[in-house]
Amino acid sequence: MNYINSLKKLVIGDNSVEKIAEILPISTEPFECKPNECINGYKESCFSLRGDAATVPLYESAKPCDLHFLVSTGKTDWEHDAFEENNNNILNKFSENVENFSNKLKISTKCNVTNEPLNISDPQCITLQKLDVLLLPWFVWIHGITEKNINDIFKGITNVITKSKENIELKGTEASLLIDELKSIEGLKVIKDLNSTYIMLCSHRTRDKKCGITAPIMKKEFDSQLRDLELYRDSGDDREGGVKVSFINHVGGHKFAANVLIYNKHGEFVWFARCTPLNVKFIINETVLHHKVYPANIRACSTFDPIKW
Repeated sequence: MNYINSLKKLVIGDNSVEKIAEILPISTEPFECKPNECINGYKESCFSLRGDAATVPLYESAKPCDLHFLVSTGKTDWEHDAFEENNNNILNKFSENVENFSNKLKISTKCNVTNEPLNISDPQCITLQKLDVLLLPWFVWIHGITEKNINDIFKGITNVITKSKENIELKGTEASLLIDELKSIEGLKVIKDLNSTYIMLCSHRTRDKKCGITAPIMKKEFDSQLRDLELYRDSGDDREGGVKVSFINHVGGHKFAANVLIYNKHGEFVWFARCTPLNVKFIINETVLHHKVYPANIRACSTFDPIKW
């Protein structure tokens, strides 16, 4: 279907700039900087693409979602299906619960694994019998999901969605609502994420070698520039207002690598593609800090209520 839509755009024209401008402000800055403006060394031809991967219009080749579940695994690469059934963990069960939850509430969801670290002091966390999950765009962590409490957790999330729909004043306070909903579940810890932005890069080498190559290079440049701005955060840094760059598994459209997914607590989701390290300066300065976008490289974008608590 995406190929057919792209073909139509090539034949009858593409009005994606107008569509995107109705969602987010368009930046007038160039998307690509000069190689000498990068902190690390790159050529202008880095990550060059060929054929339709370089020419097909990108907008609406992917879709934003209402809720994005990100499961910590401590890894940067995974099996071809990162959630495939495994008797030693509950990844598959969690993925099934997300799908059932999505179908029941008729909302769109994504479920990915990330390289976020595991609690090495808990054997159940190491074997993924107990999961830590970041829920975006609510910016809230759910620590300690097990096979026993997973149903109660999704009931709590459902209650939060119902409350925020019924009372518009609660929009953006979902993290606080979820903490209250789940506080009685023994062994569970639900906390607000203090970062202002999450940037996610597909590093799923087993699924596509290109992603396995491009993601670490992109992260190196993101981290370097964020350090200069005092916005870099690693897993041991819980200072408020930082920008976290994480690896995730396959998101689709690997031929458009590098794919860069961004959640701003300010209220924007942006999915860029065909990115190189020469685009990092724009993404940080224009999209992360000033909430503006470059339409030619957008696969999907949306807004949500700014996070408040």
